[in-house]
Amino acid sequence: MVLVLEVVGTIEEFSRAVEKVQGLEWFSEYALEDIKPSNGFQDSRDPDRRLSGRLFLMMSDQRALTELRKLFDLWKRTPNVKFRSGLAKLKEVFKNLDKIRSWNVEDRLIDTGLLENWEQRKRFGQTTVSFEAELWYRDSSSRRQDSANQIRHLVEELNGQIVTECIIEDIAYHAMLGQIKISHVEELLNRPTIHSELALLHCDHVMFFRPVGQCAVLVKDETDEKSSAQSPIMAYQMKENRDPVVALLDGMPLTGHKFLDGYLVVDDPDGYEDTYQANERSHGTEMASLICRGDLNSGEPPLERPIYVRPIMNPYRGFGDAREIIPDDVLVADLVHRAIIRMLHEGADEKPAAPEIRIVNLSIGDSGRQFVREMSVWARLLDWLSYKYNLLFIVSAGNHIGPISLAKEAEGLRNMSSEECQKLVIPVVADDTRNRRLLSPAETLNGVTVGAVHMDESGSGPRHLIDPVAAGMPSVISAHGPGYRKSIKPDIHVPGGKLLFSKEPISPDATIVINPNFSAQKTGQCVATPGSEGTLDATRYTQGTSNATALVTRQAYFFFELLESLRIQRKVEIPGEFDAVLIKALLIHGAEWGEPYDSYKEILGQNHDNRTFREYVARFLGYGRPDFERVAAGSEKRVTVLGFGSLLDGQAAEFALPLPLSLADLGLKTCVIITLAWFSPIKSRRQKYRVVHLWFDKPQGKIKCNHRACADHRAVQRGTLQHEIFEGRNTDAVQDGDEMIVKINCRKDAADILEPVRFGLTVTLEITENVPLYPVSIYEEVRQRLSVRVPAGMGV
Repeated sequence: MVLVLEVVGTIEEFSRAVEKVQGLEWFSEYALEDIKPSNGFQDSRDPDRRLSGRLFLMMSDQRALTELRKLFDLWKRTPNVKFRSGLAKLKEVFKNLDKIRSWNVEDRLIDTGLLENWEQRKRFGQTTVSFEAELWYRDSSSRRQDSANQIRHLVEELNGQIVTECIIEDIAYHAMLGQIKISHVEELLNRPTIHSELALLHCDHVMFFRPVGQCAVLVKDETDEKSSAQSPIMAYQMKENRDPVVALLDGMPLTGHKFLDGYLVVDDPDGYEDTYQANERSHGTEMASLICRGDLNSGEPPLERPIYVRPIMNPYRGFGDAREIIPDDVLVADLVHRAIIRMLHEGADEKPAAPEIRIVNLSIGDSGRQFVREMSVWARLLDWLSYKYNLLFIVSAGNHIGPISLAKEAEGLRNMSSEECQKLVIPVVADDTRNRRLLSPAETLNGVTVGAVHMDESGSGPRHLIDPVAAGMPSVISAHGPGYRKSIKPDIHVPGGKLLFSKEPISPDATIVINPNFSAQKTGQCVATPGSEGTLDATRYTQGTSNATALVTRQAYFFFELLESLRIQRKVEIPGEFDAVLIKALLIHGAEWGEPYDSYKEILGQNHDNRTFREYVARFLGYGRPDFERVAAGSEKRVTVLGFGSLLDGQAAEFALPLPLSLADLGLKTCVIITLAWFSPIKSRRQKYRVVHLWFDKPQGKIKCNHRACADHRAVQRGTLQHEIFEGRNTDAVQDGDEMIVKINCRKDAADILEPVRFGLTVTLEITENVPLYPVSIYEEVRQRLSVRVPAGMGV
């Protein structure tokens, strides 16, 4: 059986003790929150305070259970007894043990969405249901085979079939996709509690049963026009002989659309194109349009390279609101894994399909898998692929488009300004965070997760609709963080279109219900679309985190070209292996909270002090909205410097930024922004998960960075991005040769660091006070001094 140990408190390195007990096999560990005080465990200062702890999972046979019982009885009689070498951690577990039980049917089904999915399929008359059985990953290939054979046997006993099986050793993933008759689960669906005699659901080899086909693009009320963009569309400017550096994993686009013709390199080894009609190629067309051309109302220039497109969705013509889905006869981890391997891996018989790819766009997510506690398989896969292939994944946070119920006081919403509306809407949305969490794989540790800002280039919408928040605020439908181990997620928010709401009639309980209105004409971002007839010149307006993610991918491309120009025009030696981490740092570097923080503080800040509120509000704001143009260009009072390098455990790298003589005057207000980005290896079965922790502290020098703005200084160190804004003054007159030192440190986290880990660093120094300028701008002064002695891994 699979044994579950729930302990109060933190016990590190317990897995090593498990390996010393013959018959025990370590599986995983999870953090536990909100443990009810019981069994003698309580906070002495606050007995009712909820506790935290760990949940340990391991496979056990009868021999191991007997051994554990023997050791436990021995410890109870003599708490100070010495266990044999390697078992000392067992005493800590016994001391803090709250519960011990076996993994059961409820564990395999709860919060997976499977029963709800089956119930929906039953209502629509489907006679067969599909499922993903995620198995406990066994290190032994023979044990994995035994587990698979047992699942296959149980499914065949139900006259079902196993459609496919997937094993990805590097992320400890083993799953099977099966199909059975719905009649076998009707008894379970009709029960008020999770209980079933079905042997398949009791199989000890299964960790979770999950639905398939959940990664779907929902239908919206479509209105399409021909060439409705308000700004002139810039002419085709593709440069020849340039390989794609951006990949789009999405639905099949309309390649011949006049705004996309010549911009797309489609690679479709699974033949998904054959399943689409022209008018069904919506989402891939819209995302490709935003990446290649941006919001068509903005009049921005198109990319100068094509983008690589790998279709991973099919049209869906079944029940519900979905119109495009990841096919329900494939496992999403297997499909994405194969797509990246084909793109970048060179095998004995096949060359990589797109070897220059640096950036991968994922503007889709699993609506049935909100991030709760453990990393999803999809997120683990992206994290491993990003490290192995040095790829930057840009992932949408996800949309929650359900109705919002407001108090009766909201009756006059239509006559309120958006600033007044948000005071009623934001508290309700914040209280509903449990149902508005990140959609898998948005919790990815190594990727950049993107939320949407309520903003676009369109004008005001119809007056009878409700504008729920002020322009520039996070979108009401954008998913909330935090990420894994309370890391900051989403990382950034960028414009995803203004989404207006309609008000329903007053409900019986006197609440006011508002719903997103996707059919509001000319509000949102203007994109290419196949339209209702599959035409090659139609456009429409769309909103959401998918849009925002595509626009961040577009900007990532421009940052790649910036690095290319530094290499070619400035002759700065930036090895291509650092492109992905540098782009990651550049995308975040211009982010700050700004006015949205002030609004959230006014609306939600009553029950928090300044520190706790900063940590709390990050789930809505992330690091903020970035100003990409500000990052890409210096000014007379601002200079931005790039750095990069590789580190092992215990090593550090110091970067020296020459201080400009403009700071010779004492007391000048300054701002220092530092962004550090890296890709960490992962340990899928460890609660710490992240193998490499890089960090920096306050910079050293004559500029005193006394005030940290925006995100909490502890929260910024929980992921693979540290972005901090320091405000201060120079307390000593700067002299020729003075420098500001930024030190990057490295230490192991979940496991030993086996090879140097690449990082990218971006540092901005700015004089924020309105003072007479030094004869030479600080940008030129720093650039000239760096050009005299460019240290390895640094360039302006």
